[in-house]
Amino acid sequence: MKKKKLIIVIAGLMLLVAIGAGWLLVFSPWAVDNFRNLLGVSNVSAKGKESRQDTKGHMYKMDSMIVNLADPGQSRYLKIKLDIESSEKKANEEFEKRLPQLRDALLKVLGGKQRKEIIDSEGKERLRGEIKDRLNQLLNNMKIKEVYFTEFLMQ
Repeated sequence: MKKKKLIIVIAGLMLLVAIGAGWLLVFSPWAVDNFRNLLGVSNVSAKGKESRQDTKGHMYKMDSMIVNLADPGQSRYLKIKLDIESSEKKANEEFEKRLPQLRDALLKVLGGKQRKEIIDSEGKERLRGEIKDRLNQLLNNMKIKEVYFTEFLMQ
């Protein structure tokens, strides 16, 4: 009877070890790439990852803004804070010089929106593109690559 229990315990331990080894082979970081290659799934090479990191531009942080939305018959507010990524790696002094104009343009774009236009993720993406296009119209010596919402609160 003791021998039977010992065999069952050893078999259970071997099963746990096999499951753990299988999990490591499939889900560990070094094995995931190999596993994906076996399946034929494309993977970004280390060189591709480096080139993506090299293309990151300088980040500009803007102060938060509170804007009245254009909802008819209701007082709605939007509190928003943006981070802006430029295509240049170093800071450009034009951004700081034109900051009042950039904030004014943002107020005009945001103040013309209704809640229903920007409540969902698609609306936020459209707004992000509109902000990027409008700010790029004001800047001469730099280009805005991406707009990030770091705060987005509607009331």
